Amino acid sequence: MNASMMQPAFLPWLGLFELIYRSDVFVFLDDFQFSVQSYHQRNRLFVNKGQVGWYTVPVKKTASFQKPLCCTEINEAVPWRKKFWKRIQQNYEKTGYFKDYETPLREWLLSPAENLAEQNIAFILMMCGFLGFERRFRRSSEKPSQKQRSERVLELLRWCRGDCYYSAAGSFEYMLEEKIFPVADICIYFQDFHPRAYDQVGSTGGYVPYLSVLDALLNVGPDETAALIKNGTPQWRTWETMVLSRNASPRVEH
Repeated sequence: MNASMMQPAFLPWLGLFELIYRSDVFVFLDDFQFSVQSYHQRNRLFVNKGQVGWYTVPVKKTASFQKPLCCTEINEAVPWRKKFWKRIQQNYEKTGYFKDYETPLREWLLSPAENLAEQNIAFILMMCGFLGFERRFRRSSEKPSQKQRSERVLELLRWCRGDCYYSAAGSFEYMLEEKIFPVADICIYFQDFHPRAYDQVGSTGGYVPYLSVLDALLNVGPDETAALIKNGTPQWRTWETMVLSRNASPRVEH
């Protein structure tokens, strides 16, 4: 069983959807701790012609301090949803696919969510529907635990019967340090996503990478966006490859 897991980001980039595409089962790490001003609550899109900026969900900081994502409260006391939607309209209404997705996107954005995790997961599931990525989705909050980091990852892999784990490359260092992995009955592959250029209506100076998947969908449509996702990592790195690469890297002497 191919498995991946990731914290549910707000308007995530193409790379997260590559992990979903590679999986039979994908676990939303919705009970992991919220981090202020991280990709949990914001992401980048065009904000003016030729200018990229942040689209941010306001949260109740005091109520959400050191809380998991599934307990992070969105601040609905400010009219951010309508302002957010107007900003998307102004910057993306001239794209080739805006009209195709205007209604579901507006409904998602203007509908209050119980918490930040629900807001983000609803978008990700909606995007997977547009892209044709039918997978099994689970939430880590369904299996409460006190375990952390590598131990928690292994526990969740056992829970969803994953014997092939597709991971973001940034997880390797702590997995190596904590010495829980590798394990004999689970193959691990690390992502090496290379963004491929596509036409962007908002750009005036060439392709701008690492934006939300929404930028690709509205500019080039679901088929081309799916192709950008499926071909993002030319070669997945094994645990052994990552170790060899790390050992071969020059060390700086202090």
